[in-house]
Amino acid sequence: MIPIERTPDAPSYVSVKPDSAGDKLVWTAARLAKYYRIEQYVDGQWVMVNANVSGTQYTLPVTASGIYRVTACDEYGCAVAKQQNRVVSESLSVKAFYSNRSQVDDYGWVEVNWQVSGAATVSITQTTQGRTAGSWNAANPTQGTIKSHLDSMSSFTLTAHDFDGKTTSRVLSIATLPENPVQLNGVKGNFLQPLFLSGLDVVERSVLEHEDNLYFATHGGRLHRYSVTKEAGKIIDWHGDWDIPLVGVVNSAPIIEGDKLIFTISMRNGKGKVCSAFLVDGRMHSCSEEKSSNVLASPVIINQAPSSNLSALSTFFAESQAVQSGIYIFQRDGLIQVLDPSDMSIVLNEYRIGGVTAEFINTPSLIVDDSGERQQFIMQNSENEIFGVDVPTRTVPSTISNSMNQWFGSEPPQTQTPSTNNQIQILPVVWREKL
Repeated sequence: MIPIERTPDAPSYVSVKPDSAGDKLVWTAARLAKYYRIEQYVDGQWVMVNANVSGTQYTLPVTASGIYRVTACDEYGCAVAKQQNRVVSESLSVKAFYSNRSQVDDYGWVEVNWQVSGAATVSITQTTQGRTAGSWNAANPTQGTIKSHLDSMSSFTLTAHDFDGKTTSRVLSIATLPENPVQLNGVKGNFLQPLFLSGLDVVERSVLEHEDNLYFATHGGRLHRYSVTKEAGKIIDWHGDWDIPLVGVVNSAPIIEGDKLIFTISMRNGKGKVCSAFLVDGRMHSCSEEKSSNVLASPVIINQAPSSNLSALSTFFAESQAVQSGIYIFQRDGLIQVLDPSDMSIVLNEYRIGGVTAEFINTPSLIVDDSGERQQFIMQNSENEIFGVDVPTRTVPSTISNSMNQWFGSEPPQTQTPSTNNQIQILPVVWREKL
């Protein structure tokens, strides 16, 4: 007989959650493994912690080093050691579980995507006619995509486990193409129906009406403009003016600033960006850098309030406070960025909300007091709370001080500049209410 090397596979993911009572270590089960060895890195070398662990999780001593690796073994030997490749601090949450289409394509294929935070492991199961048709037990615990072939109506179940044994699940159903499809056109009433029989899969929250034009996005990743056709000043029909392809999906209504349309885009890789296009022809103008999270909410533009004569006199001699103007974008992960309207690649400032869980799915409302000087965001979070946060301000030097610096120094005129300390500022909650 010819001897062959036979050892288990190494675990795909080794995840650590730091804990004051002892770090928690969880790893994906390795094929053929009978037991596992746990080691920690101490003083430049690997030291054995436990040489015989039968499960796929382990709580380290409080004095452990914080750097670990796991080795899968059986009666014939051990695989190559797998060092930790994930450190997790968030709470368990399934942020997204979706497919690229509600039914399979012409060849029977569909893509399923997910985004999860705080998970130790993630598994996905495909069920067809009550039977398991596929399983992915070592799925990426953060985000990923699988492609599957369907012969009939199927469901996909995502199950995420945290480090304490808690689980959460989501189910997604996908249909196959009908054998003998029948299209029901419906009945057009007397009221205006701009998209009647258009066949477009419109994102409802993305629709914006402006000066007899409709701007909207589709789930297929395109942005459209429809305009009216008039006779004797009366609207008789609508027609498509332009449509442009995007790198993702626009989930909320764009905003209009001058001759441009400004909109947010969410991409399948869990990231997002902000772009602008010309109203007249849809030609792309510019885009921001990719953001670390999806951007589902619409952008909000904050402009400087006009100064009164009294405030103009007072700011001549003393410093004053002015709202932080710019394009505000609200990321899914709770980060707020203020972009320079003249160059959206420039981030003027970054903020987070203090004391509440904020995941921006809906666009915050902006309210302004009678004087126009105090502005406030009204926000809602996933815990069914609404709360108010004042629009942040910045310090503006006095007019005379700014002039003196220009006359006798080398400083340029005072303008808004990007924050140089790279610190995320915390915005306090002014009020909050439970719905």
